Amino acid sequence: MSDVSEEGWAAGWMDGLEYALWHMVLHGPAYYGFKFVDEQTIQQLKHLSDQAGCWIIFDDTTAEKAVSLSDWQGMFEDADPADFHMGMPDLN
Repeated sequence: MSDVSEEGWAAGWMDGLEYALWHMVLHGPAYYGFKFVDEQTIQQLKHLSDQAGCWIIFDDTTAEKAVSLSDWQGMFEDADPADFHMGMPDLN
């Protein structure tokens, strides 16, 4: 997940990364900053989360933190999609 953030936005963990990537798990490939997140990457993320039974979030106190998939799905449903930082950045 942090590799995608680094490649897309040159940031180790861009705010909202976990939400943007989960959106792609649900809806398919998309740009994340300058990086096109392809189906292979999405399938790898899905496979790893299914195997672990969790999704990784960034918590200001503990940094990366695993949350159960059921807790994560509730967090995702409550999130504002405007905070996902998806798509190519506007350079104008």
